[in-house]
Amino acid sequence: MNNTNKILGAVLMVSSIFISTLDRISVRISTAIVEAGYASGGKAREIIPASDNGFTGILVYFLFFVGFVLLVAGFPGSSKKDKTNRYNQSRP
Repeated sequence: MNNTNKILGAVLMVSSIFISTLDRISVRISTAIVEAGYASGGKAREIIPASDNGFTGILVYFLFFVGFVLLVAGFPGSSKKDKTNRYNQSRP
């Protein structure tokens, strides 16, 4: 189960970054298309504010957080039981 948590955590973290990148790219491309439409009509270029607020931001942060929690849960913690019982043999 530990390896599954590590793999799933890494996949969720990378996918959240990928979704965020695609969202930013799509906003910039759509802004460029609108600006090109103004320029082709001979009008002055109108600068359109790019609005990248929305549900995608919340989704990206949520996926990244869940991925981080799963990644941390995939690594076993150190327990005192293993450390103390390792050298409890009686020495002559």
